[in-house]
Amino acid sequence: MRRLLVATDFSPAARTAFEYTLQLAADLKAEVHLLFINKVVSAETSLPEQHRRALIERDNREYGKKLQRWARHYPDQPREYVAAPNLHFHVRPGKAASGIIQAASELQVEAIVLGGREKHNIREHLFGSVTTQLIGRSPCPMLIIPEKARYQKLQSIALAVDITLSEERVFQQLKEVAKPLEASVQPFFVNMLPGEQDKIKLEQLDANGQRIDMVRDREITSGITYYLEQNQVQMLAMYIPRRAFHEHLLHGHLLRYMAWHTPLPLLLVRE
Repeated sequence: MRRLLVATDFSPAARTAFEYTLQLAADLKAEVHLLFINKVVSAETSLPEQHRRALIERDNREYGKKLQRWARHYPDQPREYVAAPNLHFHVRPGKAASGIIQAASELQVEAIVLGGREKHNIREHLFGSVTTQLIGRSPCPMLIIPEKARYQKLQSIALAVDITLSEERVFQQLKEVAKPLEASVQPFFVNMLPGEQDKIKLEQLDANGQRIDMVRDREITSGITYYLEQNQVQMLAMYIPRRAFHEHLLHGHLLRYMAWHTPLPLLLVRE
C-alpha cells in the first residue's frame, strides 16, 4: 500500500485514524491523502447556480485551511510526523460515502482509512454509519481504526477466514501488504459446531503445509475476540465476498458488527 486516503470529519475518532495512518505510512514509505467532504453545500439547491458555485468554492477554501491546521496539530506524535512530506489535502463537496468513493477512485489510492467511534447514535443503528455504507462499495481495501487505538508496528496480521469460501487470493494479497513491514499473516477460523464445543478451545491445524488456527466458540464474534486476546497480533483482516450482502446476509451483518466493535485496527479486503 503506497497511497492511503484518510477521510476526516474533525472528530476524535478521525484524529486517531489520521495519527495512526501517518505512522503506518512512514513504515510503508507511502503517500497520505487527507480528505474532507463538505456536505453542507449539497443542500443549497435554492440558490442560482452561479452563486451556489461561488459558495462552494468559498466554503472549500475555508475548509482547506481548517484541514491543514487540523493536520498539523497533534502534539502526542513525534515531530517528524508533523512535517510529513507526502501529505496531501483535499476538500470536496457532496455526500460523505459517495464523495469518499469518488475521491478514492480518482486518486487511485490503495486503501481508505476511517476512524471508528466507540458510541453510535440511533440514526446510525437504523441507517448505518458512513463506514458501514462503504463496506461492499469501496473500490479498494478499507482500514478502520478504533477510537482508542494507538499505532503499534505491525508484526502479525490475523486473517479471519470463512472455510466455506476460497480466500487464497486474499491471503496472498495480505502477504504483499505485510512484506514491506516484515510482518506475518496468520489465518484462523471459528468452529461453531455444537459437537465440538467441549474440546480444546484453540487448536493449530495444518492445511497443505500452511498453519491455520481454529477457535471453538458458539458465536463468531466472541470467537474472533478470544483469538485476538490470545495472540500477539496488531491488526485484524477480514474478507468481503461479492455475495456478502446478497446471498450471504450473515457475512454482511458480521462485517458491520466488527466495523463497530473491532478491538484492533480492522482491514477489510474486497473480492
